[in-house]
Amino acid sequence: MEIALLILSGILLVGLVASVTAAFFALKNAKAERVRFDELAESVFDYKMDWTEDLSEVTFGENLKRLLVSCGIAPDKKYVQSVFGNDMEGADGGMSLCVNAVRRSGVISEYYSAVGISGLIHWKSVSVTQPNGRIKVYSLGRDISDEMVSRKITEQLRQQVMEEFEYISTASSNADAGILAFITEGTSVYMKTSAHICALMGFENTDTIHLDQFLSMVKKEDVLVVQRQINRFISGESDALYVEASVKTSLGIYHTFTLECKYNKGAIDYQHLRTGMIFDITVSRMNREEAFKDTQRDPITGLYNRNGFMIEGGEYLSKGKDEDERIILICIQVIKLRKISMLFGIEVTDTLSKLYAETLTRVAGENAVVGKVGVEDYALMLRCESEEEAEVLLKRVSIVVESFCNNETLPSVLKEQSGFIAGACFHNSTDDISVFFNKASVTLFSGVRKPGKICSFFDEKIEKAVSGRNIVEHEIGEALKLGELELYYQPKISIKTGDIVGAEALMRWNHKTQGLIMPNEFIHVAEEMEIITKIDEWGMLQACIQNKLWQEKGYDPIKISVNMSQAQLYQTDVVASVTNALNESGIDPGCLEVELTETMAMIDIDRTISILYSLKDLGVSISMDDFGTGYSSLSSLKILPIDLIKIDRSLVYDIETNVTARCITKAIVDLGKAMDLTVLAEGVETEHQKELLDELGCDIIQGYLYSKPQPAAVIERMFLIPAAERKKEKQRQKEISQV
Repeated sequence: MEIALLILSGILLVGLVASVTAAFFALKNAKAERVRFDELAESVFDYKMDWTEDLSEVTFGENLKRLLVSCGIAPDKKYVQSVFGNDMEGADGGMSLCVNAVRRSGVISEYYSAVGISGLIHWKSVSVTQPNGRIKVYSLGRDISDEMVSRKITEQLRQQVMEEFEYISTASSNADAGILAFITEGTSVYMKTSAHICALMGFENTDTIHLDQFLSMVKKEDVLVVQRQINRFISGESDALYVEASVKTSLGIYHTFTLECKYNKGAIDYQHLRTGMIFDITVSRMNREEAFKDTQRDPITGLYNRNGFMIEGGEYLSKGKDEDERIILICIQVIKLRKISMLFGIEVTDTLSKLYAETLTRVAGENAVVGKVGVEDYALMLRCESEEEAEVLLKRVSIVVESFCNNETLPSVLKEQSGFIAGACFHNSTDDISVFFNKASVTLFSGVRKPGKICSFFDEKIEKAVSGRNIVEHEIGEALKLGELELYYQPKISIKTGDIVGAEALMRWNHKTQGLIMPNEFIHVAEEMEIITKIDEWGMLQACIQNKLWQEKGYDPIKISVNMSQAQLYQTDVVASVTNALNESGIDPGCLEVELTETMAMIDIDRTISILYSLKDLGVSISMDDFGTGYSSLSSLKILPIDLIKIDRSLVYDIETNVTARCITKAIVDLGKAMDLTVLAEGVETEHQKELLDELGCDIIQGYLYSKPQPAAVIERMFLIPAAERKKEKQRQKEISQV
């Protein structure tokens, strides 16, 4: 009996060892099979996944995981069902899904990523029955997006080329034009065009030219521009090429060619990536240049230029006088057209110029004389009976322009930048076009305009305003020497404590005969006369000296802010100017704040950043004025070293009644706090505005609620002395309480 038990135990032990060994080798083989599967999938296919019949186990390859996550899709069994179960009628079962996956091997699925990329995946599936009887499916996918798109484009292009080749070939030859392609081979670049064009340029019996060979024949003064434009196109820096090149032919004369090409993203052959047309425009260019020499026209708009307008306008005026007709001459200035050119480029400026030209011509009618008489200036002469009629005409122009500038494809602030002002004069027995034109043009600078009106009309008030401008022009240069310029100060008040914490320095001109002249009457004249930088430097120094005097009298230090002009920022060494003001006055740099507007700062952002960081290194604070009205507020906050932002008075004015203004103000305050900036609101005039700003979290307020700009002595009497007395009283009360 014992022997039988020993034999039975031995048999069971051998069986157990054999089972374990078999299981070990089976597991090893399965693992090797999976490794081979993964290696095959990674080398041949883009994506892989395997899953069991009941979807209890689903494994995704790393590439597929990344793709699904980027598309916002969870890598789980729902994705498997979406690919292989979308034509099943309510089937959730594992076996049905496995059968469907294998039967539909070759199915194509789509994906759409969050960044706008879409594509197609071609799936192959195979099922395997595992030793435990469960079915496992291996699915492998290949991305066929480019293949499908390229195939479709190739078929379309082939058909189109076959239909149009003969027509294009004949037409281009007759028009002295040809198809052009830039072909790169290693570091070499070739131009491929028609034999006809090559012959025109003097390259016989060939249709391919090395780029260097072509450039060697371009006119010397044009070659750098042509080379730069072509290099930008070849390198991919630009998607399009348009350039004129004067090429010396074999006959020794220059022909002018235009090269117009685009980067063809859908091309499957690298030789077709950069293709376009080349035209011989020698004759047309000669005709165009000759025509512009003989006519008095603006080349961009086609309107009369200044000389042409004066000639044609003189004849129009003389004829109107003979027929006893009332004629109006309107001078129009498009505000900030130069700045638009700097900010958005000459193409936008040209588009706007053409828009004004076309609109003025259409609205004024065929009998009017329309001219572009300056960079920002237009002139319009027509028969008109009343001021109201002239206003209606220009309002029609403004409606057209506003509609155009609301186009979402244009820069968002173009509407704000592209308005215009107009001055007008009615014919009053003069037949001198120069006198007539001057009377209309001076109204642009008079500042005498009724609310809601587009035009200023020449009258006695305008004449007085003009005489006042003449005084400014003749005497502003001497105002500094005579000591007539003075700084006024508007206090900045802490909204929590009610104490003065700073003041803004503002320029005034105490003229010996005209009295107090405000900055809007002389600053722009100083800019035109290019003496504004001297005035700015004087103002900076005087503000620092005054602040130092207040401190020497024992008052608590406050921060004086000084406005920086565009000329001072970009045309002078402003860092040296500020350093000099600090050194001469002996004031601590922390007591000086420089103000600039965001629109001004963004004109040359790289230079602005460099200047502001240099000022920060001195210890000077930087504030951004008129915040919330410019074109790039968030961007400017991110890149400029700003300490304080000033909420524009236009928002504060409406904060009591306008919910939108209140929301914008709240957003600005929250943004400033999030970026650890001090927030100041200017233009505060009522207690209710102050209370609302306090609720919104504003730090400092400035406005007529406390004081208009005042001389230094008044600020001292109204704010600094009371602040010092309150401080002494607090100290006295503290000492009493300690006793």
